Amino acid sequence: MAEVPPPVRFGTADGPVLEELAVSVFLNGRFFTAAMTVPDRPRELAVGLLVTEQVIRSFDELESVREDGPCVRALTRDPFRVVVPRRGVITGCGGAASHLSERRLPLLPPEPTVDPARVRAALGAVGSPPEGLFSAALLFPDSPAVASDDLGLSTALARVIGTAVMAGTPRGDAVAAVSHRATAELARAAVVAAVPVLATAGLVTALAVEFAHRSGLCLCGNGSAGGFACYAHPERLRL
Repeated sequence: MAEVPPPVRFGTADGPVLEELAVSVFLNGRFFTAAMTVPDRPRELAVGLLVTEQVIRSFDELESVREDGPCVRALTRDPFRVVVPRRGVITGCGGAASHLSERRLPLLPPEPTVDPARVRAALGAVGSPPEGLFSAALLFPDSPAVASDDLGLSTALARVIGTAVMAGTPRGDAVAAVSHRATAELARAAVVAAVPVLATAGLVTALAVEFAHRSGLCLCGNGSAGGFACYAHPERLRL
């Protein structure tokens, strides 16, 4: 951790200083993207970003992924393949992004249905994030949740997706959970990663609900110890 001089305190204010690292991802020798993140599992984060940017769908598409200081260098099995991120964004008037399109996204499988108890368990895995951080988790049947705490929800979710992809874990019956609000971008990441259920302990955005309805994603929000609300595709839950 970088050396941080002691702060000048006014009153009784106190709190930790968080670690932050700029991780750069290179793909086939070229810069692909960068993320500000905590120094935790950069390879898994890089793989998760490659999945959510629709560059790869499985770990088998990569020849290697290695850490090189603050960089992660990935090689596809076809090093001459032209790689372009394929975010499903439709532009509106003046070039501003108006909404996310599901037409360029993979279809979510119609089965299986998920027991609501698993949604509550996934929410329990993100219910108490460390101070100043956000949490994300993936919960699979009959196995512990894969969790991550990070400076942002997008990187936390990408890291747990990357962890599952590297392990070769099927994600068609997984439940993703995040500790704070669920946006359309998080909903898009879940759909791209073939995760059929996304739950949040916080609120959901209207655009996330709209996108979930169009893409087949089961979107749940307002998660608490007493339950949660399902905003889209409740048929994915075993009622």
